[in-house]
Amino acid sequence: MPRAGKQKKFRIVVAEKNTKCRTIACDLVKRLHCIPIPVESVPEALDAIRTHRIDLVLLDVDLARLENLDAVNTIRQIAPLVPIVMMSQVFTPTLARRLCDRGVQSFLVKPIQLDQLAMTLFRYLL
Repeated sequence: MPRAGKQKKFRIVVAEKNTKCRTIACDLVKRLHCIPIPVESVPEALDAIRTHRIDLVLLDVDLARLENLDAVNTIRQIAPLVPIVMMSQVFTPTLARRLCDRGVQSFLVKPIQLDQLAMTLFRYLL
């Protein structure tokens, strides 16, 4: 049984190819007292999901496209209940609808702001 006052630390996969964007996202995750698991490819993200107890996945839309993988469907097969939040500089209604149909829960527009990330984590993890 956990001790009183000890808070669970959520594990967040941060899948982003761009080093600077990945670092910023991981820093924001840390500021919200969660544990970031930084990865720079979809295969690394899938490996992290298989080997760690993951609470949420932040996945860059362009990363999934660049690697020509159906990352969302694969994540759903491995971890059907883990929320997936896509990150991108621009979301069109068509893209958002297509991703929601595949099992994406939410979207964050880059550059990610701390308050946006906090609301997203609160919505899906608490």
